[in-house]
Amino acid sequence: MAQARKPAAVNLSPDERMRRARSVRLHVIIALLALLVLIAVNAIFTSGYPWWLWVLVAWMPLIAAHTAWGMGLFDRNKEGK
Repeated sequence: MAQARKPAAVNLSPDERMRRARSVRLHVIIALLALLVLIAVNAIFTSGYPWWLWVLVAWMPLIAAHTAWGMGLFDRNKEGK
């Protein structure tokens, strides 16, 4: 039976980790504020169809990828392969 490979641990400095967390946090805050504005515009002008959901669907994978980057999931281990 084949053994599963362990993912290589990525060592980020505390400053880099904090910088990445701040970047992800800013992205989420901007996305939420923009969505609140779009929901208000949708409610005022075209309340029959919630088109702001398409923006939410498009933005979520971007935020998920940015969060994965912030956690170091896309970084390679500098010591090994």
